[in-house]
Amino acid sequence: MKLWTYVGKNVLVTLINGREFIGKVTNFDDEVENESGEDSINLDDGKSLYDFDESQIKSIEILD
Repeated sequence: MKLWTYVGKNVLVTLINGREFIGKVTNFDDEVENESGEDSINLDDGKSLYDFDESQIKSIEILD
């Protein structure tokens, strides 16, 4: 997945466990910067800020 392409976009993220989150991707961390050793994105849903590693994400749909 090219997670950096979603920065600044409103998206629907579906995780491998089936949970879904809607919000704006505010940041991308590559595998070198990230403690987990994976690429990740930050998602702001207006209430909370989430950090999803690439291995947690099943799919991402751009909403705008």
